[in-house]
Amino acid sequence: MKIVLTLKTFFATVLAIVLFTLYLTPPVIAANAEDVNQLLKDNWCVSFLWKQCDLSAADLRGANLQEANLSGANLSGANLSGANLKNADLSDADLTSANLANADILGTDLSRANLTEANFNRTKLWDANLTLANLSRANLQDANLLDSRLWGSNLTQANLTDATLHGADLQYANLADTNLTNADLHSFFFRGSKQVTNLSNANLEGANLTGANLRGAVLNGAIMPDGSINNEELGFNLN
Repeated sequence: MKIVLTLKTFFATVLAIVLFTLYLTPPVIAANAEDVNQLLKDNWCVSFLWKQCDLSAADLRGANLQEANLSGANLSGANLSGANLKNADLSDADLTSANLANADILGTDLSRANLTEANFNRTKLWDANLTLANLSRANLQDANLLDSRLWGSNLTQANLTDATLHGADLQYANLADTNLTNADLHSFFFRGSKQVTNLSNANLEGANLTGANLRGAVLNGAIMPDGSINNEELGFNLN
């Protein structure tokens, strides 16, 4: 009888340890295989009502997703490096910590997307729609944002070192504490005081601001191209 009780106690202890370990182990984030297959087969996977397109942590390196419909999809942690996303719809998608390095995002819709800490290193974002997107702490080093729409976007603490911003729309954008070292803002126009762009405490050291119109931009505490710290609250014209 004592042996039986001892065995019961032993197995109960083992079971308790296993359950406790499982409780402490974080769930593994993995894409839904059916959603990945659907995307690669039909070029779409969207979230609506009760159905979420789960492509989290999916390996989509170099995938041809031109004109794909991924509206509202969960792509957090996904690897999209080198992917073709021309004219794709990624509006309202979750791309937190996703890797989009060297991806082709020409004309892509990323409006209202969550791009927190996403990697856009050397990414082509020509004419991309990033209206109201969250790009806080995103890596946009050496990214090409030619004619992109960043209206109302959140770029706080983003890395825009060596980025090209010709013709980008930054009305109401928040670039506080952003790194714009050596960024190309040649002949840039910040649209005036009614469409405020926040560049407070941003680092513009070495940036090309020749002929740029910074009137209306908030530059308090910003590091200017020559390394000096700006003490004026609003911007000015640079010749």
